[in-house]
Amino acid sequence: MDDEQVLVRPASTVALLRDSEQGLETLLLKRNNALAFAGGAWVFPGGAIDQSELDNAPSEAWAAQVAAVRETHEECGLMVAPKSLVYFSHWTTPVRQKKRFSTWFFAAHVIERSEEIVIDGGEIQDFKWILIEDAVKSHLAAELRLMPPTLLSMQLINHYRTAAEACAGLAEREPYRVTPRLSKIDGQLVSLYPGDAGYEASDASIDGPRHRLLFDPKGLQYIYSGEDVSTPAMDRP
Repeated sequence: MDDEQVLVRPASTVALLRDSEQGLETLLLKRNNALAFAGGAWVFPGGAIDQSELDNAPSEAWAAQVAAVRETHEECGLMVAPKSLVYFSHWTTPVRQKKRFSTWFFAAHVIERSEEIVIDGGEIQDFKWILIEDAVKSHLAAELRLMPPTLLSMQLINHYRTAAEACAGLAEREPYRVTPRLSKIDGQLVSLYPGDAGYEASDASIDGPRHRLLFDPKGLQYIYSGEDVSTPAMDRP
């Protein structure tokens, strides 16, 4: 596939956070199994930024906030204020993929009940408010399908005790931008991140610092070897 022919669409997504008696929760939506991109995965609300939003905004960052508010309402019926959005990361789909997105990741503190969630039953098939800690555990137990950015976002947010603390902490943290590079080692798919020894060559077999994610059938496994990696870990404050 000619990568130059694959349109990279700007997009936005929002980790909606709320406090419960048990701990910090987030809202996950289940995408229809029939969808070509991330079918069957549990994701944060979000979607592509409309061209009109780009045309009428002073910057893509501004358009991303507008789209985040619109997509959240369209996908689950909730309204979030643009000023409540905290930008904390940016993910671009690896090359050689049939669909590519350049996605702004936001977090927002909301106070909502499950009965106030409205989904379309088409593109979105189900929803759940779930403790972030439980979501991570369920994924690692092969009980909940997550995409790498969703998992790493939740592992990062899981360091905070409350929604307010999470949003404040993420606002102080330098947002990271990443375009993963895919490789294989021993037949296993690997997503390489900046700072990994094999990142520039897209070769997971090169010895050296490790900053990568393994697509293990039992669940995605994030590996960060420590001080030898030149970029900060994506799963911790």
